[in-house]
Amino acid sequence: MLRHLSIALAAAVGLSGCLSTTHRIPHQELQRLAQTPPEQRGQRVRVIQGFVTDDQPPAAPRVQGGATVVVVGDVHVGGGHHHVHRHRPNPKKLAKAKADKAEYYVILAALAAVGLAITEGARYDGWVQVHPMHPVHLYGPNGEYGWVPLAQLTPETAAWARKAYIRPEEGPWRPLGRAPLNRRGWTYSVLLGAGQIPSSGDTNDAGFLSHIQFGYFPTGQLGLQADIAFGWREDELANTVLDARYALELDAMLLRAGKFHAGGYGQIGSAALFDDGPGRDTRGVLLGAGVLLQLELTTRLALTGRAGIAQAHGERVQEFTAGLSIY
Repeated sequence: MLRHLSIALAAAVGLSGCLSTTHRIPHQELQRLAQTPPEQRGQRVRVIQGFVTDDQPPAAPRVQGGATVVVVGDVHVGGGHHHVHRHRPNPKKLAKAKADKAEYYVILAALAAVGLAITEGARYDGWVQVHPMHPVHLYGPNGEYGWVPLAQLTPETAAWARKAYIRPEEGPWRPLGRAPLNRRGWTYSVLLGAGQIPSSGDTNDAGFLSHIQFGYFPTGQLGLQADIAFGWREDELANTVLDARYALELDAMLLRAGKFHAGGYGQIGSAALFDDGPGRDTRGVLLGAGVLLQLELTTRLALTGRAGIAQAHGERVQEFTAGLSIY
């Protein structure tokens, strides 16, 4: 699992920053525009900036600011043309070896989060004003392609189109403002901070704690995430203690005041404690809950703070972490 995590995070680092000038028009917005009087359609258009890996339609003629709005009858778009020696760690230093590996994953995850945050911080997701004759690129259900001026978009064509795109270089383009934070869809978070980590010496001191989270929000308020948490510290004899937690987490972000959001979480999973001290390693069930606070930065980026309590390794442990959430 951690090998796959490493590959996924490396890919995220590589892909971050690859924004395109092509912007997608959501299907619901395309249908709304088709019902709007043609000469008014360019006043406020919802767009989402894409990546270079998305569809890149052919260039269309640029429309000038003074172009005449032309509305025609039926517009038909589409058509068919279109031997390895392995080092085994000293069993007495197993926790230290695992902590070193966990640190690697945390660093890689944090780099991916920073890369994605830079991309999402620059990515435009909001409304623009364009000329009514601005070209709209359309893809049909079977891959057919065509384009029409916005003013000539019909409800039938909007219903037919599977994807719709628009580009700023093909006509006058004025951003009107970003949309508010939208959690709906896939999410990725990296949170760093401190938490209590038990040890075989019956101590429950604080150490470094991190969360790497992947999940999906079917609505803007409720989400389900896979949470991987790594925490480690040294005991009074400089022995490493590693706490590794794997959980399924339910998030509910129900409160909002401007750019501030609040909610809570609950999780269930498993926890493994590795102790290089005189005691033994343990594994068991993890139960946790707490509060979540968020500061909205852009439509798809937020600062997240987390304070909670968990039952693990026969102990009740507390934590506080904060970091970036990308949606």
